[in-house]
Amino acid sequence: MIKTGRIYEDVKNLIEEEKTNDPEIILEQRDVVLLPALKNTKVLGMYKIIDGVRFVIYNPDMDYITRRMVFAHELGHDFYHQSLAENQDFVEYTLFDIRTEMETEANIFAAHLLLDEDEIMNLIREGATYNQLASIFNVNVNMMIFKLNEMQRMGYKLNFDQNPDSNFFRNM
Repeated sequence: MIKTGRIYEDVKNLIEEEKTNDPEIILEQRDVVLLPALKNTKVLGMYKIIDGVRFVIYNPDMDYITRRMVFAHELGHDFYHQSLAENQDFVEYTLFDIRTEMETEANIFAAHLLLDEDEIMNLIREGATYNQLASIFNVNVNMMIFKLNEMQRMGYKLNFDQNPDSNFFRNM
């Protein structure tokens, strides 16, 4: 597993390099093709490389909030898992299974990309709960829980002990 401190540093460097934390813009700037899936799919998104071309295939029926989280997650795969995406068939059923290292890394990457720890700390000092934080930042509460867990690992003093739902992307 990639060390979580490395993921944090990689994300901060990427934001500085790309001048944005918008995952859709970053994917486009990295020449990743964003391809809407066929209608009536339950798949939120998947990352695949075909003949050297990197793709994020996504459900076009997702709302903006879900789409942003999915693109951030798939950007994590583009950043860390290109060799796996070239050598595997499409794997829909395990894509968002956070019980695997690869999916956990992509979720941590997404949480660091979308959520700023300084802003979170300011709101926590004002008394915000993790549900309120998720609402303020327009993310699923489980994405916020990922970020808060990572912040604790990074040494932030939080009175927080919650694990994300292992199937949160599937239940969206």
